[in-house]
Amino acid sequence: MVKNTEILIEIGFNKLEADVYVHLLTHPPSTAYKIGKQINKPTANVYKAIESLAKKGAVIIEDNKNKLCKAVNPDEFFSHYEKSILDKTNTAKDLLNGLETETEEQTSYAIDSVPLVFERFRSMMSRCKSIAVIDAFPKALAEVSACIEEAAQRGVDIQVEAYHPVEIKGANVICTTVGDQAISHWQSQQLNLVIDGEEYLIALMDNELKKVKQAVWSNSTYISCILHAGMLKEQTVLKIMKEIDNPEFENVTKQILDSQKFFFNTDVPGFNKLQKL
Repeated sequence: MVKNTEILIEIGFNKLEADVYVHLLTHPPSTAYKIGKQINKPTANVYKAIESLAKKGAVIIEDNKNKLCKAVNPDEFFSHYEKSILDKTNTAKDLLNGLETETEEQTSYAIDSVPLVFERFRSMMSRCKSIAVIDAFPKALAEVSACIEEAAQRGVDIQVEAYHPVEIKGANVICTTVGDQAISHWQSQQLNLVIDGEEYLIALMDNELKKVKQAVWSNSTYISCILHAGMLKEQTVLKIMKEIDNPEFENVTKQILDSQKFFFNTDVPGFNKLQKL
């Protein structure tokens, strides 16, 4: 179980601030001097912690010579603290997004955070212009289905390889016939995405979506194009395999192959960019 002080540290308190706030929540109002004695911390440090907590809105101080300190009720405190953090976050986002950046080199980066994997997937889908190719296990796919549907509504061509039957509005979904075996073998959740032949995200997480086993994002145009083509071809093979017992197999296979998306018959921004290098 997460301790009271630990959860406060996770949202921006330091250790002493967390100790003082929890102490005041469970004790009558007191002076900084007495609090320091009660929690066995230096008085000068406790004064600084209370001053910081007061600025955060977690503590109020009696307006007289006694200077008794009282913890603000958690409901009241977190209501305004959440708004304060959100305001600061939005301000920081606007300021940092406004910075001019030099031309970014094409390279790859490891991602070690599960939330960041999903956030990177969503941000990639939000800026996808033409075509997105996806290969994802069920739990991971469920986490991002909403942003896939939003991209489809904008007219993005979306090709998905799934491992359990699933419907994603506006997306072309092919379900592999060996989905259960693949999931059982991997004992993990994969989430792979290529957008516009320009960027890719390859991620393997544990089955509970708590830990990243390995994840890489890259803006390498060439590698993105290679993955784009390879993932689409795998989806084409899956479509053909599903028709293996169809009496019209030959004709259906020809139709599938005729509809195969190649670079020469599909507008892929990454490939167009690659041709100009």
